[in-house]
Amino acid sequence: MLVQFKFNNYKCFKDEVTLNLVASNYFKDEPTNIYPTEYYSVVNSLAVYGANASGKTKLFQAFNFMREMVLHSANNKNNRVWQDDYDPFRLNVNSIGKSSSFEVVFLIDNIQYRYGFEVNKEIVITEWLFRKKGKEVKVMYRDDDGVEYNKVYINRKVVDNLIDAGMIRNDALLLSILSLWNDSLSSSITRWFYNANVLSASINNYMGYSLRQLDGPMKKQMLSMLNGADICIDDMNPSEVDFESIPDEIKKMMPKEAFEGKIYNGVKTTHKVYDSNGLVVGTTELTMENDESYGTTKLFALSAPIIDTLKNGKILWVDEIDHGLHYDLLVAIIRLFHSPETNPHNAQLIINTHNSGLLDAPNLFRRDQIYIASKNRYGESSLKPITNYSSTLRKSSKLGHLYREGKLGGVPYLGEFDSSVISKEE
Repeated sequence: MLVQFKFNNYKCFKDEVTLNLVASNYFKDEPTNIYPTEYYSVVNSLAVYGANASGKTKLFQAFNFMREMVLHSANNKNNRVWQDDYDPFRLNVNSIGKSSSFEVVFLIDNIQYRYGFEVNKEIVITEWLFRKKGKEVKVMYRDDDGVEYNKVYINRKVVDNLIDAGMIRNDALLLSILSLWNDSLSSSITRWFYNANVLSASINNYMGYSLRQLDGPMKKQMLSMLNGADICIDDMNPSEVDFESIPDEIKKMMPKEAFEGKIYNGVKTTHKVYDSNGLVVGTTELTMENDESYGTTKLFALSAPIIDTLKNGKILWVDEIDHGLHYDLLVAIIRLFHSPETNPHNAQLIINTHNSGLLDAPNLFRRDQIYIASKNRYGESSLKPITNYSSTLRKSSKLGHLYREGKLGGVPYLGEFDSSVISKEE
């Protein structure tokens, strides 16, 4: 369960920003979209609003950068090199050469962990891990002076052998290295990051996962989800392609793992065919890519990640979730995470969106579930919870109305937009 994420000096964020999922005690009369823990309550969904280019997507990319470093910095699997994705704030001469830091607070089995690291464009500068069950205890700390670790929680033999063999590289996270060597706690934390998935705005980046699930037990739930959204599809099946039929030029571009198992190139959907009396006389096959709407395709692509997240108590970040989805359907998806019946394992959903109507939806979001991303004249993005606007908010305030009026920030200034598109005299 994610409790807090903070970082600094990454992409359009120059200064430190914090995304806090701890529920406020001031909103007891609002929807109970929270999970109580031993220390505090945590919200089960969170929405980030803001104008175009305000930093909403870059926030998600910051978390994904941290996730990818934890999962791959020790082995550089598939030639992934984190330095290629490292991108400090470039619009200020003082920040370009500075380091960046990333930290998350999360719960595993009701124990709080705080893990983070500081990097520059080449190496890991510092790295830390703390555990809290009552009192916070240092589990691991690593910097230029060496490695400190708590022998109660970290496998002493593994760490000492790695140090003696000179296998703790300065371009890899110690947590990732320990996980490769099967240290129990490090492996558990790495799995937590693995179960926190970030979906980009492009459905092509996660369509493949949903497509592959059509060959397994999740297919029935996916089909039920689409039909529950009033999309009438009788069946869905992956379209398999013969490996030998793939041109050699394409094969050279495919990753090695693509050669393992079946190769799919699309989805076939089955629909009923009716006669002039409205009676079913047969079925016909269509393709998801060419015949179904973009909204249908988007929901199909989201279906497997959503079902997997709810079923296994994971964390799902979805960039521009509202793109292509009807407002009512979007509300219904969010409510899946708010209901103990559909979300019995404390899964969390974090989205960014332009749909201000969600702010007006009755009993959908608590006020501590809304953040606003903004960018100043110097290109620096910031992130604030709407609870910071206490002087503007009243108990009876309509959040959507205040947001659209610009009283919560995060909306574009379009005062000269009309005149700006008219050709000016040369």
